[in-house]
Amino acid sequence: MTVEIKKNLAYRRIAGEVFVVDAPRSEMHELNGPAALIWEGLAAGKTKKDLVKAMTAEFEVDGETALADLEIFIKDLLESGLLSAKSD
Repeated sequence: MTVEIKKNLAYRRIAGEVFVVDAPRSEMHELNGPAALIWEGLAAGKTKKDLVKAMTAEFEVDGETALADLEIFIKDLLESGLLSAKSD
């Protein structure tokens, strides 16, 4: 399964944090640290492997933990309607 950011969302990095605006739902989400890194990576079309590599380089975390955290965050983003899933 691959995921992509839904088309109707806007986001911007401000002072080290990423703010995601879901105008149709009148919602704003604030992402910092690993969440911001993952979001921007997904926006750039990076793979899970690329994201895990970036997470281990940026934060003090091993690959297994980074992958587990990535999977949990992607699940949360899917459930909140910020990502859509596509079958591989």
